[in-house]
Amino acid sequence: MSGSRGSVALVTGASRGIGRALAVRLHQAGMRVAATARSAEALDALAAELGGDDVLALPGDVTDQQAVTTVVETAERVLGPIDLLVNNAGAAEPRETTLWEADPEAWWGTITTNVLGPMLYIRAVAPGMLARGSGRIVNVNSLLGVWTLPTQTAYGVSKAALGKLTASLSAGLAGTGVLAFDYSPGRVRTDLTSDLGDLPGARDDSWTSMEQAVDGVLAIAHGRLDALAGRFIHARDDLDTLTLRAAEITARGGRVVSLTEAFDGDPLSRR
Repeated sequence: MSGSRGSVALVTGASRGIGRALAVRLHQAGMRVAATARSAEALDALAAELGGDDVLALPGDVTDQQAVTTVVETAERVLGPIDLLVNNAGAAEPRETTLWEADPEAWWGTITTNVLGPMLYIRAVAPGMLARGSGRIVNVNSLLGVWTLPTQTAYGVSKAALGKLTASLSAGLAGTGVLAFDYSPGRVRTDLTSDLGDLPGARDDSWTSMEQAVDGVLAIAHGRLDALAGRFIHARDDLDTLTLRAAEITARGGRVVSLTEAFDGDPLSRR
């Protein structure tokens, strides 16, 4: 599968923001799209806008294992085998606070959505991809998985964990024909980024356009970045340069969540 017309994409968190834009663009590229989120009304509006029998609105909570199973089984029964999974659904703490002031339930809820959600969808989709020997899984990550924002600890911890999940998944998929990607769309103006507030030292020109954010996923869907499976890719990267330097990036162990070298020959920084 290389993002060809008629391939099937499943996008989580597709009722608004980046997820909605992704569903629209993937459909415009000729893919059949299964769109899932908690809001049935918003998904129905998306399906009505796109039209046709190649768009499927499937309400469900990404943290509910039975709901995830139902979404995947329905999507594959109606549209066909899933070629591209985009784990886009995400959450941030409802209020920016330091860790010691955070509400534990809200904190853990963010972790659950951002880590358990992708894990459940991967678990549901991967066996079919492995049986067919092809497929791509995109985990939508964030620079806050590698940078530090002291008032959004759950979000940062969850995205760091997601990066490790992608790297571990990619290692496990080696040689199977199924590829996993860690993709950061950057600071796109959405409801979620308004909840996150300003990044330390961020400039007005540090925002990513929605078009640029979506283009990265399209590049992955079309196979342009296959050599960077398991690595952290950012929307504002020069994707052509990344592709040309993929062998170097891989050899150096770059673009994965890992310890940095504290001193020359630091044994714990060796892969």
